[in-house]
Amino acid sequence: MNQDGHLFKFSGPTPYAIENLENGQIFCQHYATYNDPFEFWTRIWEGVPEPDQEPERYLAAIKAWGFDCRTVAEAMADPVIQESAGEYFDECQSYAPPFDDMRQGMRISCFSSEKDNLLMWSHYADGLRGFCIVFDEDVLTQGDTSIYVLDVAYMNVPPQVDSFVYGVAWDQDWYSHTAIEETNKAIQHQGKTERQAEIAMYEESGAEALRTMREIWQHVFATKPAEWKYERERRLLVQTDKSDMTPILQSYDRGSIKEVILGERMPEDYRARVLAIMGNRYPDVPVKTARRADGVYTLIID
Repeated sequence: MNQDGHLFKFSGPTPYAIENLENGQIFCQHYATYNDPFEFWTRIWEGVPEPDQEPERYLAAIKAWGFDCRTVAEAMADPVIQESAGEYFDECQSYAPPFDDMRQGMRISCFSSEKDNLLMWSHYADGLRGFCIVFDEDVLTQGDTSIYVLDVAYMNVPPQVDSFVYGVAWDQDWYSHTAIEETNKAIQHQGKTERQAEIAMYEESGAEALRTMREIWQHVFATKPAEWKYERERRLLVQTDKSDMTPILQSYDRGSIKEVILGERMPEDYRARVLAIMGNRYPDVPVKTARRADGVYTLIID
């Protein structure tokens, strides 16, 4: 679990890390530049599924629509599905995100969920020679719809996701919100209090659609092999219109930094530079030190 809504950015004592701190920027890369060759290895299915050729996809779409059918034959026997499926699925196809194009334009920055993770301090902060910036997630992402944060899922095999199922779930989420609004109006302005029970039904349907979308989104943009689980990674995703692999520097509100933690083995000249930047750029932000505890494999941060 994330510690108190914070994101922890570990860096070694490099010129780039200190420059980004001074300028209030986060370095975000294209997925292909990361060292994990299985980054974005998810298989993405697209298009309206044919029930006889792609029964599993078809049933997944039917389920996202709100019908609990265990077989294609059962779905085919439902008159509502057969009367509306063709037209409805054609409509939902327009809501299916172009995940491949989106992934090409996506830029990523990686964070941890824990500030006292021994392996993060060892691997990413150069054995307590670097530092950790503690960000407030809400402040970091507020007011910018192109950026968002996801918890990374760790799996033993690459997931398979369906952009069309996402489109169906998106429509069901929209429908649920619309239905709740209209039902509340009928209760308030027309006195139809007997419809109160419908709201819970629409809320449940909307929640299920939202869970489906979030799972698909996570599997497309934030899933890694189980071997990386120790990182407890959370990632900042920035959607751009880029078609190449060039990185970006994402600016942030300086108020999003809650504290900066320096490793006890940081070189003195680098420490002096960090402290000078903190005093000039972030005078109200606490600066702490991560130290090895005596006799146990634990860090003390104070």
